[in-house]
Amino acid sequence: MSPNAREAKLSRRESPRPKTRLRQFLIRLAIAVIAAVIAFNLPHSLIPVFKESVSQATPTPEIQNLLAGKRKIVIVGDSITEAGKYPGGYVWLLQRYLNAVYPDRKIEIVNAGIGGNKSTDMQARFQKDAIDQKPGLVMINVGVNDVWNAFFDFPNNQFYPEGNWRAGVQVAEYREKITQMVLAAKAAGIRVVLLSPTLIGESIDGPENRRLQQYVAAMREIALENQCLFIDLNAPFREVIGTYQKHAGKTLNLLAADGVHPNQSGYRIMAFTILRGLGVPAKDIENLEVKN
Repeated sequence: MSPNAREAKLSRRESPRPKTRLRQFLIRLAIAVIAAVIAFNLPHSLIPVFKESVSQATPTPEIQNLLAGKRKIVIVGDSITEAGKYPGGYVWLLQRYLNAVYPDRKIEIVNAGIGGNKSTDMQARFQKDAIDQKPGLVMINVGVNDVWNAFFDFPNNQFYPEGNWRAGVQVAEYREKITQMVLAAKAAGIRVVLLSPTLIGESIDGPENRRLQQYVAAMREIALENQCLFIDLNAPFREVIGTYQKHAGKTLNLLAADGVHPNQSGYRIMAFTILRGLGVPAKDIENLEVKN
């Protein structure tokens, strides 16, 4: 074979290599572009769900370190709080998180939740179930039943789509009863944390949850007026459920089996959000595993 022929044959054998390298480069470039497009178009609501709490509670300087020196916390609430004492519930989780993070403080949590309670019921028993317990801190979680009972007559199993059933508590009276509890606690030297209601069913834009927003706003205003901490539990529930429904539809409940009473996932969101609102660093609790 002549030298020219050998060079031509060698050239034909080697010529695919630059093309292969070019093809690999183009594939990598395409992957990078696709990844950038996906990241850019990823729903913004998906990101904070898994990175950190979406609580809107931001302690002001005068109420930071709310747990400092506290030995007893009373949580006043309804069935969501009452059932929160069982393993996986938010009260159960709070106790164990605090035990793990502050083992030398020995903070006791007293569960003062009673199923079916509205703001009127809690205010009526607040002296006995909260103030007389002599806590350093009281948390009040109320609002679900105030609204829910306006839409549903439980004894007669009847739905009122306009939310005009007499068993509900109007927002003005709701505001009045919470304010009375806050002032009574402050008069006794007890710090107060207001925990917003979560949701009434997982139809986040349904009539019950649209009205519930008025009660969340009222509680936020009471906290501002009385210099106490407000922790929004409604916002993270809406955030997580809204993101889930975008990707999985609206036919299944995610955070509560019946749409109202949280499952362990819902309770974990409540506990994590409360602790973050109290100023406990996320890094101290995000990887904690608690046991019975």
